[in-house]
Amino acid sequence: IGNVDMVATSNNNLSDYIGTIGYTPKEIKGREHDFIALNTQNTLLAREEVRKAISYSIDKNNIVSSVYNNKYYTSSFPLDFGSWTYQEQDASSGYNVEQAKQLLTDAGWTYRNKRWQKTENYRTQRLELNMIVKASNQNQVAVAENISTQLANQGIIINVQQYSDEQYNIALQNKSYDMILCSVNLSPNPDMSLFFGENNLANYSTDEITNIMNEVKNTTDEEIIKNDYKRLAVSS
Repeated sequence: IGNVDMVATSNNNLSDYIGTIGYTPKEIKGREHDFIALNTQNTLLAREEVRKAISYSIDKNNIVSSVYNNKYYTSSFPLDFGSWTYQEQDASSGYNVEQAKQLLTDAGWTYRNKRWQKTENYRTQRLELNMIVKASNQNQVAVAENISTQLANQGIIINVQQYSDEQYNIALQNKSYDMILCSVNLSPNPDMSLFFGENNLANYSTDEITNIMNEVKNTTDEEIIKNDYKRLAVSS
């Protein structure tokens, strides 16, 4: 009714309340970053082809459209949308189901009865994993269900497990998960140790990544830090 000069909100459905005319919107990108941590200590997720196949099989644009009303942006690296340390902003979704199929086929997996499976030492494994999500975060529950449906269509079974906040935090702390849907707020000067440092959420480490993280930790040279984060983006 015209009594407000300016209002700030993070409501994704703002237009449902105030319409689309009579005001000028100004978008400021937030620092909330949602991602899936894949526990590489899991027998299946220790396989690079499985991790890559999962990534290639998820259409992030579909999630943004169906769950977030096109108010979020897809990302391929935590710093895609704003940091002095990383300005590439290559936010491609990486969606390529044919590439996912090829990776699995090349690694000896077989698509049978609409599921991927592999027989080694007379034992057959099927691509089936559990993904934990906070039951209290309905948007993330919807995201998890969306991902589960997408991957099921590609022969990868994901069982969504809705945990209470307490159960979720315990699982996160103990890393007692196959996959877990996470959300963090990145600072303007972000610390990438959550993703790549010692004891990171994916239990993932290579000599190259360890060397990069050590170099970042032991320098204040901005150019070195920028180059190291570019290397991380490629290595991950």
